Amino acid sequence: EPKLDGVRVLMMVIPSDFGLTVVSYSRNGKIFENFTHIEDQIENNWLKMIRKTKMAQQLSNGFVLDGEVIGNTFQELMRQARRKDNVQAEDSVYNIFDIMPLADFRRGYWNAQLEKRIEILEGMRPVIDTMDNVELLPHLMVDLDKAEGRDQLDRYAKDQVNAGFEGIMIKDTTAPYECKRNTFWMKWKPTITVDL
Repeated sequence: EPKLDGVRVLMMVIPSDFGLTVVSYSRNGKIFENFTHIEDQIENNWLKMIRKTKMAQQLSNGFVLDGEVIGNTFQELMRQARRKDNVQAEDSVYNIFDIMPLADFRRGYWNAQLEKRIEILEGMRPVIDTMDNVELLPHLMVDLDKAEGRDQLDRYAKDQVNAGFEGIMIKDTTAPYECKRNTFWMKWKPTITVDL
């Protein structure tokens, strides 16, 4: 996947007897209050989103979207993300790259392989594509056990850097989701050397 230069956001979709709550959190549990335009779009479409998947029953008890919010520039986005008033974050876009049921997120682990989680998100694509500020992050599947796959990865990484991204994220498609740092996801960025 492209390595985005934004703010990592966990979007919690929590149904209850009193309605639905959508809340944006940082990875360390801090609430972001300035992405209500994104929360509203997910709140208005969450039922249509899960109906497009084979996991509608399980996800109807709540789910967590993992992604990155990007804006015009990283610095401007961070200023808006932390502001208490005069917030201007309406142009920011939430790029989703993972999903898990709320109960499993609270447990800190979901055994479903990344391939299956991507399949769930792809099922939601027709609904997500109708939202102005929510997108699915594009990805490329390659087999790194083969020379052809390694060549594809190398070309993809260079293409993403040339397109203005920091680099790419390399993810193990057979790995579960863990709510902690692990080796299932790795960053690849170009090495730049400078003589001073």
